[in-house]
Amino acid sequence: MSEQSSPQRPQRRDDLLSPQTQIVPNRADYLAEGQDDVGQRIADDKLELFVSIEPAQAMLQQFAQLTPDFIVLHDVGGSSSLRLLNAIATALNTKMQQLAIRRAGHGVALATLPFVELPGRGSQKLRVYTTDIDTDSTSRRALASVLLGHSRLGVLMVGELPSHALGNALQPVREAIIKGPWPNRELLLVPHGNPGALAAQAAALTGPPGMNVRVTPQAHAPNEAWGYVTGAWNRLRETTPPAPAAVHAPAPAPAHAPAYPSAAAPAAVPAAQWVSRASRAEAVTEQMPMPMPQGTASDLTPGRWDAYLQACLAIKGLVSACVFDFRTVKALAHRGARPDPDRLVAQGMHLFEVLAESSRALGLGPSQPDAAITLTGHHLLLHPLPGHPGIILHAVLDASAANLTLARMQLQRIDTTLLAASTPY
Repeated sequence: MSEQSSPQRPQRRDDLLSPQTQIVPNRADYLAEGQDDVGQRIADDKLELFVSIEPAQAMLQQFAQLTPDFIVLHDVGGSSSLRLLNAIATALNTKMQQLAIRRAGHGVALATLPFVELPGRGSQKLRVYTTDIDTDSTSRRALASVLLGHSRLGVLMVGELPSHALGNALQPVREAIIKGPWPNRELLLVPHGNPGALAAQAAALTGPPGMNVRVTPQAHAPNEAWGYVTGAWNRLRETTPPAPAAVHAPAPAPAHAPAYPSAAAPAAVPAAQWVSRASRAEAVTEQMPMPMPQGTASDLTPGRWDAYLQACLAIKGLVSACVFDFRTVKALAHRGARPDPDRLVAQGMHLFEVLAESSRALGLGPSQPDAAITLTGHHLLLHPLPGHPGIILHAVLDASAANLTLARMQLQRIDTTLLAASTPY
């Protein structure tokens, strides 16, 4: 996978060679057996995993045994994933954490994986990893493949690359998907440059049946990228199918078992084990919506969106209008009569997704629709609010009274007046 470096690594190389000595009461604690998640916690921001095989193989075994749900951020032609992870930790007032994979019996760190844990309801946690891992290049590529392939949501942070370079940059991901195992069914591509050329490359990322590959609009700032990740996670949570009947499979060998016959091609995990993974995913995602970072549009006071819609009432012919959050699928404010806010949100979501998908299908690249639709007796306005990723206005106008051109000009003035002062974090 991509071999990127960053000056913001959470741990120095000399720390890896000088691990803290600890006395553990039993073999299970020493080898991190019997845990609910990957690694044995030794501090509030540090975990260890002792292994006698390669780090990627050890993580593959851990994922097969524990079936954790997690998100992974992976750099393609850039080095922004670790910075985004730091921004998430800062915005949510939580710590960056480290999982150190160490050689059993020696304590030497083979790899250190940065991640953050997002709080859920009760004791549930959701990890967000980055593949910007402190290790050698071979292990980094192998670990990135395992993390992406076994994540609940894989996020590719695509740098500003020319069109001809995109194919080469994404080739390692294509090869990892083909090689497998690849239980992941959700890939989100977040471009930092022009997303137009990325759509065709995304279509070439074919994988197992049911795998979805989505391209977001261009992310200009960390809060925009995080907003797209949040939206994808919440849509995934909302659309998780009912859990299948449990299938019992033999437990895989623990991480200290002998290495696979071939380090380059670890043995595939039996498919039955990933059925139980889907069952657990249903239980977890029902309880744990993705937290929103501070400073995003959903954290603004409801009065802000009430004031916005109050200004929209001056548009001649306005029948009903709603401001909603595309990521959480919730109405933030509503004015007017029917349709009610729930219907405006549901149909606004549907229209937005259909228009975005049509753009990709026509070869026009991913885009953020800003649409005016004329019906027999009404006009529909679908308008993303500038400076607030994921926040959309859906308005219905009476065609006999409204002038569509003037209505859109009024919206631009309202945007300038009420939204220009807002600054994303």
